[in-house]
Amino acid sequence: MKAVQSPLFVPALWEKEHFKILDETLLPWKIEYIAVKEVSEALRAVKEMKTRAFGQVLTFLYAAALVARGTWTQNPEPLRERLARLAEEFTEARPTFDFGGIAKYFDPWFQGLSPGEETGSWLEGKIHELVAIIQRTRMERARRAADLLPDPCRLLTHCNISGELVAVAEWCREMGKEIRIMATETRPYLQGSRLTAWELSQAGFRVALIPDCAVAQVMAKGEVNAVVVGADRCAQNGDVINKVGTYPIALMAKEHGIPFYALVQNPGSLASGKDVLIEERPVAELFSFQGRSHIPEGLQGRYPAFDVTPASLISSLIGFDGTFTPESFRQRFQNTPAAASNGKKEKEPYILLYGIPKSGSYSHLSSALKAQRAQTVLVPEMRPELWGVHVIARELLERNIPTTLISDNMMGAFFAQGQIKRLYLFYSELSEKGPVGICGSLLAALLAAAHGVSVELLASEEARQSPLDREVSTFLGEKVCPDRVTIYPIEREVIPWSLFKENKEGAS
Repeated sequence: MKAVQSPLFVPALWEKEHFKILDETLLPWKIEYIAVKEVSEALRAVKEMKTRAFGQVLTFLYAAALVARGTWTQNPEPLRERLARLAEEFTEARPTFDFGGIAKYFDPWFQGLSPGEETGSWLEGKIHELVAIIQRTRMERARRAADLLPDPCRLLTHCNISGELVAVAEWCREMGKEIRIMATETRPYLQGSRLTAWELSQAGFRVALIPDCAVAQVMAKGEVNAVVVGADRCAQNGDVINKVGTYPIALMAKEHGIPFYALVQNPGSLASGKDVLIEERPVAELFSFQGRSHIPEGLQGRYPAFDVTPASLISSLIGFDGTFTPESFRQRFQNTPAAASNGKKEKEPYILLYGIPKSGSYSHLSSALKAQRAQTVLVPEMRPELWGVHVIARELLERNIPTTLISDNMMGAFFAQGQIKRLYLFYSELSEKGPVGICGSLLAALLAAAHGVSVELLASEEARQSPLDREVSTFLGEKVCPDRVTIYPIEREVIPWSLFKENKEGAS
């Protein structure tokens, strides 16, 4: 197969004396590279999400080459120590990613170093060899992923896999498999809209875009028969850590019997997903887009950047050196015992609201906070209209009700952490099959059912005209994906009565 048709497949390029990083925050509007001549510039690019996924791997390796330049082997220990610190500095910038695991490649290399050799050039050569190996391995991993996919394939993906999904699709095309791809928009950075949808359409593939809250809807309608995601990190037991929103997709796929495939690296020392430190990013990134803030004054927010998908929800882990079931993955890699429980601190309890309350329901929510001993009302954005931000949060704040904003794809993370005490779900009508709610209602109800969280049904306010976007081709009125990307039509959702302990007579 020819080279992958995506600049994201090689998002950092070495240029003799320095390297350059593709600025992913400017895509798809502009293809621009950041010149990196100092380690501080590399760290800034990683911390600010200018590069991520495979880009941050390359950035770390090339930063190591910068550090090594001009050093000699008479005493290699100072360089060893500096490279270890470099891994720590990158981990501080992105704490969930395993930069320490990448740095372990350096130690065996030093053992083969000849006395008197110029270390900088030698290490730079080793790094280039490793990058070339990784690139070939990624292509092979993409081929094995394509082998697993059905024909025809109706594929759902989340976030962006640094060009590798384009490679998977190109392998499918070479194998004669028909493939259509559905991408989540992936809030808050819209990596699905801006990166995945763009690169797939550029490469000539059929791609549709959905809001994160629609994943349950498209699976329930039979429009997905496989899921492929990347992994920022995985654990020895097969748990996968990826962009927040991955876990609920895996849960929905399991519910509907849809195979869920994760492209992973070797796990390193992490025993299970429970042991990972989830990066909590600044809420300013949730509250603004392209430098433009769009939230009411006084609103609080949460932004866990990743979530953990348990191995039990994964069909296959597609690694660099093989394809594994969760069981065979554990047999291959599990060598570290899971950390003993040390009485983890009780996390802040929330009640979750989904749908548009009537004006008279806000006093009920205020009372519910006290009844559930919760700290705040957790309000998703409710894409695409952003009713959660521009209608519901404002109403709550006006009544002095503690309110915390999240993006729709974060709901699963808070359910998984046991922080949701009760779901208050607002419906527009009651049908024989179940209550009808706005897009995302089905996802919220399924998450509640999966985690044993009770649901209270309440009548909804009629949907108000939003001042913002009616579908996901735009955000805050700005175009975020190419014209040739199909925009999935959002519909109201029926939530089956079977998901509720209460019967329909108990709805109020």
